[in-house]
Amino acid sequence: MTHNWKSATAAFAVTTMLLGTGAQAFAASPEMILKNAETPSKDQVKLPARAVEIVAALEKLEPALITLTVREVFISEQDENQVVLTMHHPDNIHEDAYILFDRNSGEMVGFEAATIIWDQKEKATDEAILKKADKAVEELLGSKKRSMTDAPQLSTFVDDEEEPIEFRNVYYPILLNGLEIEGMRFGIDVDMDSAGHLIGISYQPLDLKGIQVGDPKKAVAKETIQKQIFTPERIQHGYVWEGSEGKPGLAYKLRTSPVFDALTGKQIVDGWGEENGEGKLNAADLKNISLKPQAKPFIEKNATDTQILERLFGIDTKKTYSTYRKEEQDGIINHYWANYVEVNYASVVVDQLTGEIGGYLNWTHIPNLPASLTKEQSLQKAIAFLEPYAKTADWQVEMYERVKPDEPLAFAMNPNQDNTQEKSAEQYGFLFFEKQNGIPVMKYSYGVVIDPNKGQVVEFLASVPTEDRKYPVLKPSVTGQQVAEIFAKHVPVKLTYIWPTSSDYDAPILVYKLDTSKGWPTVDAVNGSFKWKEIED
Repeated sequence: MTHNWKSATAAFAVTTMLLGTGAQAFAASPEMILKNAETPSKDQVKLPARAVEIVAALEKLEPALITLTVREVFISEQDENQVVLTMHHPDNIHEDAYILFDRNSGEMVGFEAATIIWDQKEKATDEAILKKADKAVEELLGSKKRSMTDAPQLSTFVDDEEEPIEFRNVYYPILLNGLEIEGMRFGIDVDMDSAGHLIGISYQPLDLKGIQVGDPKKAVAKETIQKQIFTPERIQHGYVWEGSEGKPGLAYKLRTSPVFDALTGKQIVDGWGEENGEGKLNAADLKNISLKPQAKPFIEKNATDTQILERLFGIDTKKTYSTYRKEEQDGIINHYWANYVEVNYASVVVDQLTGEIGGYLNWTHIPNLPASLTKEQSLQKAIAFLEPYAKTADWQVEMYERVKPDEPLAFAMNPNQDNTQEKSAEQYGFLFFEKQNGIPVMKYSYGVVIDPNKGQVVEFLASVPTEDRKYPVLKPSVTGQQVAEIFAKHVPVKLTYIWPTSSDYDAPILVYKLDTSKGWPTVDAVNGSFKWKEIED
């Protein structure tokens, strides 16, 4: 399984190393660096002796760096307590590297090098990558920092913007009370090319002085959480194009990977969800519906930007938006409209080959309706939007709702709400799944979001195959309750810390969550077998 990762050295970008005043250039000689460090003139920047040792060790690890003979030292513009060493090849400025040091101790803060310094045709083994990373950490960052981190985690990243290039990352996480912190990369990151050359090293310390965090010893029993996670309400079933035998099949899967506060035992809800747990769908919010399919294309090929919004969404672009731009990449066209004075915008994603719309988002200041649409009225609005483009009659729809942010509960999906709560809904979301042989097709769906206060479609998402697919008649041999028990037996629930980056949390939270490192759990509905399915990036 391939993991995506974002190197912590991204913060150590070229922009943080722009030349400042008092910078000094010198040749690639450790002796000269040391001389400058010991006897700096008034205008020279001091490079600590420890930094000189690190440069020498780095050049020993990567001899190609010795050829980067044009070197300069200066104080970081981002932090005056840090000093930067830049170096590049005299004949090619793109062959360059940057090292950031603590100005007082001389310890390395970060390192980054251009990949073109080395030959990319080679490919190192996982064992060689890990061995090289361990040596680099020990010699460049020191044994003390290494002792603060856990076992290394090796992952792969493929950059395929122009042509596929493989990179490797070794992450040494800092543990908190023996547990990893997810959502933030505290620890050491070592980045390499496929041949095992060092292209990035960084260290992110964990400072929790004055911050109180949850004690794992006070966590509720894991069994309490398992009983909440593994229930039929959290499980979805339907057709899959590639089942357990590599052919169309019928499967069960968990809707989401819920997260629970380990101290209270309550679910942490973020996004579309319900009061008692995101991913738990109540029977009242699951309906089988019948459409009158007209099979119209969502949009004809080569349609203009004006036609896209006017024909499908009924928006007059000339009256609503003052600016427009188009971006094309990898066969996908992104259209953007905006009116920055009135803060109105819209975007549409179009398949360049077929002309079909894959996504739509709209935010426009229009008057609210005299009376907000109910959930059922919003469903009818969504059906009316989707029906002309539907190719089949039988569908299953899952209904969600989002309440206003200023409500006590920011996100809710509760069938027992009173009328006052329903009127406070900010958006209603509907997922439409095509049904074959009376069974929904899981992976492919249409999503429609309605603003009940304005009575309009504000978001649309299509995730469907380009060709028509026919599924065989299959019958499940296991019930939803039996599948829940199978999941409970095979899927680990782990205790860990998370540090949400898109919220107001200023400290890590002790939580229980599923361990899906092996993939996504599924159960073959026909024979009841359990399988870890590879998670798609």
